Amino acid sequence: MTDHRVHDLPALFELDDTALDGLSEREIRLLVGALNFHAIMAPERELEIHLYDGDLTTLPRLTDDATFDGGSRQFRRRLRTVRMRSLVDAERREKAKGEARALELIGSPVRHLHISSDAVIAEDPARPPRTDLIGQVARRVKAAAPLWYDEARDLVLLRHRRSTTKAAPRQQYEAQFDAGGVDEDYEIVPAAPHEAGASKAVILGLHWFELGGAERWAFETVRLVREAGFLPIVLTNKDSHHAWIGREELDGALLIPFSEATHLSQTPGVEPLLRTLLRLYDVRGVVVHHNQWLYDRLAWIRRNRREIPVLDSTHIVEYRGGGYPRSSAIVTDSISVHHVISPRLAAWMTQVQGVPPEKVRMAPLGGLTIKPRDARFRPRGAGEPLTVAFIGRLARQKAPEVFVTLVRNLRRHGVEMRFVMHGDGEQSSWIDDIIAADGLSDVIVRRTSAVPVKETLDEAHVLVIPSHNEGLTLTTLEAIQHGVPVVSTDVGAQSDIIPASALVSRNVHRAVREMTAAVLALAADEKAREDLWRRERKAEKKLLANKTATQWFTEEIATW
Repeated sequence: MTDHRVHDLPALFELDDTALDGLSEREIRLLVGALNFHAIMAPERELEIHLYDGDLTTLPRLTDDATFDGGSRQFRRRLRTVRMRSLVDAERREKAKGEARALELIGSPVRHLHISSDAVIAEDPARPPRTDLIGQVARRVKAAAPLWYDEARDLVLLRHRRSTTKAAPRQQYEAQFDAGGVDEDYEIVPAAPHEAGASKAVILGLHWFELGGAERWAFETVRLVREAGFLPIVLTNKDSHHAWIGREELDGALLIPFSEATHLSQTPGVEPLLRTLLRLYDVRGVVVHHNQWLYDRLAWIRRNRREIPVLDSTHIVEYRGGGYPRSSAIVTDSISVHHVISPRLAAWMTQVQGVPPEKVRMAPLGGLTIKPRDARFRPRGAGEPLTVAFIGRLARQKAPEVFVTLVRNLRRHGVEMRFVMHGDGEQSSWIDDIIAADGLSDVIVRRTSAVPVKETLDEAHVLVIPSHNEGLTLTTLEAIQHGVPVVSTDVGAQSDIIPASALVSRNVHRAVREMTAAVLALAADEKAREDLWRRERKAEKKLLANKTATQWFTEEIATW
């Protein structure tokens, strides 16, 4: 495979010289990533690429089955057409059982793509709220009684709790292709050996190219793979505008951001995308970070490349079915090492899921933003009001509505305080509604992710983590490093750092009451606030005495 590049990115295709004119860095990377996918699916062929316009409601369409035949209402207003030629050599093999439908789909000489513009990610949120009658009524109800809405959601989630307390069934991959199995209409087709002189590469499955603490670690793994001398091949499978696809950690990586669904083009047992990557590159390892598409195919990779290490990294046991840690446990027979970020999650993997302890590696994320230096408590100045901060995505998991309700409660006590809400996300407009309904628009200082987190931590006296669920938040570690104590809901592995006196119920109504009492106590007693910080700092230092995720991963891939 030649080392061809487009816009200084690894590319498996040649393109019209003018095809990238007028596109931003993000838009170019999305287009190059989509064309990498289609170059693999159409080896040695020329394709006509129709590019379509969209609006604030349309996510990029890059690789899903509709991109082959245009079978989507998103492909209504064509902007322009470009031509590309695949540089991938075709594999010579017999047609597999059940592959006819895929071959018909990918046989089209035309592809249909939508690359969302940067104007979309400039919006907050990127996807606007529903404007239909039901959507408007639901929004008003949620704004008027946000905590009761949360209570109703928790009742719905109760039916999923059992799956987090018992071992997940193990995948029986080959049995899926037996008579009566879910893939009985298909067959497993072995992958060919890699080409002579192929570049050494590592396949990384990420969730998306978006903002978040977990994503920072995912991006770090891409950087470490590149610095170790491998070509990072980065796949994502969560539909997104991929606002972070232009980050420098991805420089030089072969990017393939998916749009789903891809089940028609990716024939089970054949796995055309993966089999081509294994043939074109000398793949030395596989890393999975919150990517269900790749989890589902690890057994196929392991069957064809038994010698390569496969590791995954998980952070949080989701209340709805267990999330990615449960996905990891299901396919543990195809995984060499399970990386987890907290002692609590390590115990869940071994004690609940029955994963052998020698396969589980606990390494905290402290190396990402927490520097090894002596932290100092941040005292309040004379007459300075207590600054209470929330830092995080404005998303369901982070429970920003609980913070707003907390602010309302604290204000009723007449104690002078200052409040900062730092973050943005899909619930921004809903949070605006709640703040306005509570008359707090002039009370809560709002900051977007464009403002450095350090700026808020430098002003804060207490950080509040009201999340419905967490792993172990990077924000907690960052705050303590800045001399700021943390009050948190008792979720995930937060108790590995936060003492019981600063942990509150995850039930939203109890959380507000208990957080109100905790913050008022800290506002009234500076010594108690410092004592809390010292206890948290001691626990943080104990955790970070372990080898960090960055250190461990660097050593691990050095053996590949």
